[in-house]
Amino acid sequence: MAEQQLEVFLTSVLLATKAPPRAAKHAEWRELMERMAEVSCEAYRGIVFKHPHFIEYFRNATPEEELGNLNIGSRPARRRKGGGVETLRAIPWIFAWCVGGGVAVGSCLLWGW
Repeated sequence: MAEQQLEVFLTSVLLATKAPPRAAKHAEWRELMERMAEVSCEAYRGIVFKHPHFIEYFRNATPEEELGNLNIGSRPARRRKGGGVETLRAIPWIFAWCVGGGVAVGSCLLWGW
């Protein structure tokens, strides 16, 4: 699963770099996308930083601790011991979140949808 995720991410980055998306034909579309981005960012931050059970969910639903034991970067996996997601560095955070299925199901599980 991890290899598949890595392949998807790398392919996406390479394709976007090689052929950046064209500008929107209609200003309304761009405005709608910007509003959707704002709303989704607020919802995401609300779950990750404010939901009282998110840290427990994240640690139980992802391989975050296991990733922290791997030597996959030039720095430690955490800025300091304990704490919440703000102590994680980018590589273990993104990898654990994606491998754990959090991208699609995290908010559904947390909010009971």
